Amino acid sequence: MHLVLQEPEIEGVSILYSVERLVAHIKTRYQEAIVADTSAYGRILFLDGLVQSAEADEALYHEALVHPALVLHGRPRRVLVGGTGEGAALREILRHRSVEKVVSVDLDAEVVALCKEHLPSWHAGSLDDPRVELRTEDIFDTLRRAEPGSFDAIVLDVTDPTDEGPSAALFSTRFFELVLRALAGDGVCVLQAGELDPLDLKLARTVRSTLQAVFPHVRFAHGFVPSFHCLWGFALMSRRPLEAEPPDLAARIAALGELQWYTPVSHRAALELPPILRRRIEQPGAVITGDGELLSYTTGPRGQGD
Repeated sequence: MHLVLQEPEIEGVSILYSVERLVAHIKTRYQEAIVADTSAYGRILFLDGLVQSAEADEALYHEALVHPALVLHGRPRRVLVGGTGEGAALREILRHRSVEKVVSVDLDAEVVALCKEHLPSWHAGSLDDPRVELRTEDIFDTLRRAEPGSFDAIVLDVTDPTDEGPSAALFSTRFFELVLRALAGDGVCVLQAGELDPLDLKLARTVRSTLQAVFPHVRFAHGFVPSFHCLWGFALMSRRPLEAEPPDLAARIAALGELQWYTPVSHRAALELPPILRRRIEQPGAVITGDGELLSYTTGPRGQGD
């Protein structure tokens, strides 16, 4: 019997994945998770029907999420992760020799356990590293309890802010105000910021405008993830300007060991948005406020909502 998994249709587009074997399928309190072996991208984790990461190219996503931010910081010691998930972001964070402590938070312990069992190359043992403290809790609570300036870096690898998903409130000004409070004065935060489709940047503009309402400095990076079939956005935020290319950039990257994507050239390319994206993403978007199930939207800085 031939099995096909189809992503939900978004803006008139849906992707089909031919499945060789269904490895695991669970429904938790928060989401539906599927692990499947596909003919195109190897093993894939699906959350609520959408590809979360694929064996063939997850390193492209996770290296782009973690390394530009932590390399620009220089010497992060204390790191907070929102969204433990597969453990792959932890794997990349722990490459940075300065890291002494990682607090990694996920609301859904069942999905973390699923990933630990079925996606060993993703976490590569990082879920059991003694530097990592795993917590099952709402990251809102983590941040409310954190002392001001607790973390040198905060990595937010949370799912997109859909109405049905568990992460909508994590894209609000109230949440980002807590993130800023927990961030050290020279700290950096990175957020997976969703798809960068030049024909539809509504979400990206909303995320950018919301971040700008809280953080003194915001810039977007990007990378192509084949299994996502699109460019993907990563937002970097800080209290101080981030030097895009420190003089010892090559040495900082070489210290991370053998990587699949991240090099000095890909670092520069990631932080240089193509003009078509830069012009459109800089148009003001809506600002998401609130921290509960119901989020409200206000107009952007120049009164132009989306």
